[in-house]
Amino acid sequence: MNQSVVVMGGSFNPPTLAHLKMLQRSMDLAEAERGFFVPVSFPYLKRKMMKAGAGHLCLPDETRLRMLKEMAASDPRIGLDTGEMGSVFADTRGTMERVQNRFPGARIFYAAGADKLGILETFEKWGFFPGYGMILVSRGGEGIRETLMDHPRLSAHVSSILFTELPGGLEAVSSTRVRAHLFDPEAVADCLHPGVLALMRELKREDFPEEIPDFRGEYAFLSNDYPCAVTWDGLSFPCVTSAWIALGFEEAEARRRISVMAPGKAKQKYGNMLSGRRDEAEKAVMENVVRRKFLQHPELVRKLRDTGNRVLMDGRMKDREWGFNTVTWTGGNRLGKVLMEIRRET
Repeated sequence: MNQSVVVMGGSFNPPTLAHLKMLQRSMDLAEAERGFFVPVSFPYLKRKMMKAGAGHLCLPDETRLRMLKEMAASDPRIGLDTGEMGSVFADTRGTMERVQNRFPGARIFYAAGADKLGILETFEKWGFFPGYGMILVSRGGEGIRETLMDHPRLSAHVSSILFTELPGGLEAVSSTRVRAHLFDPEAVADCLHPGVLALMRELKREDFPEEIPDFRGEYAFLSNDYPCAVTWDGLSFPCVTSAWIALGFEEAEARRRISVMAPGKAKQKYGNMLSGRRDEAEKAVMENVVRRKFLQHPELVRKLRDTGNRVLMDGRMKDREWGFNTVTWTGGNRLGKVLMEIRRET
């Protein structure tokens, strides 16, 4: 008999008993010798949670891995594959190829919830079938087989799909429910493996502050491009960016010319200067301009205070040191740090 291996990808934020039982049920159905949890990367998880309006409730990679290891330790057949943690995006195709290369003679199955019809359609487009198998796990017989039989493309691959149900008693178990009690894990102890429960008891609310990931809409006032007069040496500039560009010139006439220029035009004409001003003295000038913007406008200070203890990040700024890339979740976020320092001081 050929060997079978089951792969189960996911956010595991945090992992629950439903994840464990789902993988075990899938392995039993496929008569698999091995099964692997494949967690997504933190940047991918962060983007997903931000869309759901709970971006701050993201467990770091290290924490999720520790929790998954605790669950995997309860079944010697189960292991972890961390290959997707090095990718900004979910890479199921790469994962399946990687596991297949590791077990060249095995039939590799991907286990997913039966509600993931969209995943099946995506997989079908990149040629998932018939090279790999799928296991769909439902929470109570949603009739997914019948739905697939009526699908114009997926119906041809039903023979590559196994169907099963989650064991009884787990219908209400979900990561969403657990996250609602992330800092009160005893309330959802029935959803958690004992090892995961112990690790959740270590979580502190203050380690998961809410974030403002871009400066637009009601938070546009935090942006350096926000139309707000900034006075420097007797000249009034239309925004921080204009003042910053002007201060790259020693000549008074050049500064005066930029002070009456539309910010967009100034950036277009002189913006190439921004990337070249990297020494600490120039950075200090930028910080000083940002401070003046707020100190010269008390109403902006009040709005800044109203952001509370949220982490400020200019996700739209392309500068890798001053901005923050919310796709890769990397960047120096120097502007955000300056703003948070001003908030603490005022």
